[in-house]
Amino acid sequence: MASSADTSQPSSTPVCARLGCASRTSLAAATGLAALLGSSLTLAACQREGAPSQATTSSGSSERTRALEGKAPTRVASRTVLSDEILWALGPAARGRVVGLSPLVDDPRYSQVAGRWPEATPRLGTNPEELLALAPELVILASFSDPVYRAAVEDHVTLLTLDDFSGFDGYRDNLAQIGAALVLEDEAAELRERFDGRVAALEARRPPPAARPSVLCWSAVMVPGASTTFDDAATAAGFRNLAASEGIEGHQRVDVEQVVSWNPTWLVISCEERGCADAREALADQPGLRHMAAVTAGRVIPVEAPVLASVGEGMLALAEQLQAALLDAPPEPGSGSGSGSGSAADEAADAEADQG
Repeated sequence: MASSADTSQPSSTPVCARLGCASRTSLAAATGLAALLGSSLTLAACQREGAPSQATTSSGSSERTRALEGKAPTRVASRTVLSDEILWALGPAARGRVVGLSPLVDDPRYSQVAGRWPEATPRLGTNPEELLALAPELVILASFSDPVYRAAVEDHVTLLTLDDFSGFDGYRDNLAQIGAALVLEDEAAELRERFDGRVAALEARRPPPAARPSVLCWSAVMVPGASTTFDDAATAAGFRNLAASEGIEGHQRVDVEQVVSWNPTWLVISCEERGCADAREALADQPGLRHMAAVTAGRVIPVEAPVLASVGEGMLALAEQLQAALLDAPPEPGSGSGSGSGSAADEAADAEADQG
C-alpha cells in the first residue's frame, strides 16, 4: 500500500509497491508509469524479501565502501522517494550534503516531502552521466533499480541499496541503513523512536483481536495481502486484513465477484487524482459493489494517493486515518459479517493475534 520510487528505468514490479493498495488508475496505467518510476518501488518490493540491504559489492565500490567506513560522506545523491523523505527527516546535518534527488521528490502523488527541498538541489533524471557529474560519494537506490543505470555508475560511486519496502520493519531497516551510512545514527534513532511511539499509540487504541473487523483495500483489481505496507497499517489500526486472512501474500489481482463474495466489513480505496468524494461516488456506482454492506453502511475509507502508497513514515498516517474511521463509526451489530469475520482463516488470525 503503501512511498519509494526510484527513477531509473524500472520494471513493472516497482510500481505496485509504491502504489501500495491501489494502483493509481489501472494496471495498464501503472505499467506505463513504470517507465518513469524506475528503481524504487513495487509489488514485489512490497513483499518482505528477507535479505538485508547492503552496499554494492563490485570490487571498486567495495573499496570505496571501506574507505567511507566511519567517515561521513559529504556528497549524497538519492534515487528513491523514500530516501528523499528520510534525508529530509534527518534534518540539516543530512540535507546540507544532498547533491541530487529523485525526479519524483516534488510530485505530491508519491512524495511526502513535495515542495520542501530547495529548487537549487538537482532532480536526477535517467542519464547516469548527470549523476556522475555531481560527484557524489554515496548514492542511495533500490535493489530493483535499472541494472543498466546501476552498471554505469557502480564503478565510480559507493551505492547503498535498499531492498525492503514491505512495511514497518522494512522502513526501520532502511532508516537505520541510511543513518549509519551518513554517520547520523543518533538522528536516525530519534526518528525510529518517534515512529515506534506512534505505532505504540495506535496499538493501545485498537480493539481487542476478537472485535477487529475485516477490511479490504481494493483498486484497479489489485489487493494487498500479507507482507505489505497496507497489512501492517491495517493491523496497527485495529483491522484484520481480509486478503491476508484469505491467504494472499503480497499484491494480487482480485475481480469484483470475489470482492463481493468476501463481503468485507470495511473497504479502503484510493482517491486517485479525481478526489476522495468522486472516488467514493464512483465506487457506489459500480454494479455489484454498490450493494455491499461496506458501501451501503458508509464503511468506505478513501485515502489520498501518497498516504496509501507510502513506504516510509507516511504508513502511520494511513494507519491513523483507518483507525480514526474505525473508532468514530457506530458499533455494527454482528460486526465483521461475511467471510472477513467468520471464516476459519480469521479465527486463526484472532488466535495468532492473541498470542502476540
